[in-house]
Amino acid sequence: MSQRKILILFDIDGTLIKFKSGTAGKIFSDIMEEIFEVRIDKNNLPDFAGQTDLKILREICEINNIPFSSVQSHIELIWEKMLHLFGKYCTPEYILLLEGVPELLKYLSEKEYITLGLLTGNFRENAYQKLKTYNLHNFFSFGAFGSDEEDRNKLPPLAIRRANKLFKENHFSSDNTIIVGDAPRDITCARANNIKVASVTTGSFDLTELEKYSPDLIFENFSDYRSVSLALCQLIN
Repeated sequence: MSQRKILILFDIDGTLIKFKSGTAGKIFSDIMEEIFEVRIDKNNLPDFAGQTDLKILREICEINNIPFSSVQSHIELIWEKMLHLFGKYCTPEYILLLEGVPELLKYLSEKEYITLGLLTGNFRENAYQKLKTYNLHNFFSFGAFGSDEEDRNKLPPLAIRRANKLFKENHFSSDNTIIVGDAPRDITCARANNIKVASVTTGSFDLTELEKYSPDLIFENFSDYRSVSLALCQLIN
């Protein structure tokens, strides 16, 4: 029996890399204060874990009484400033490469029946900027991003369409796709689209917290990358 094709969609923050705590909140706050000339309550920021950048911006607006329509009309400027500010922190001093990640991505990418993509709350340019810190960007030629949709649950169908467009054939559907992430929102996003999901405890959530959401797999980390690869493939075949 031939091996089925598999699409594996990776989250970034907390899954592949990990930013120094508080960095993202400071950047979002500073940009909003600069553009809209308002004071942002830095002690009352939304939960960033598993959120899209658009959703984070909306929640900051709601907390600080800023019309979200103002963000929408300035969105290109916001992405531009965010890319610049995040770029200052995209160094090993501020970003940790999580255990086993390069080895796992290389191992998976060498299997002809596996295609790797991104499913992340980051806006597209910043997603690749972060990954370039450790030369991980070349593993991912496409994805679905936090600048595409505010609702994370709408990203998997978009990523699948982009994968099929890349190959000019309908190789992928929810039946042979896996989402890999560190947050409960990765799990609920997968479940909303009838997609298999693997969690990893390298982010902000421990084993007990993630088990409450019943992912198909939970890994402590990716250090045993061959076993991780085998377990992922067995979800589909």
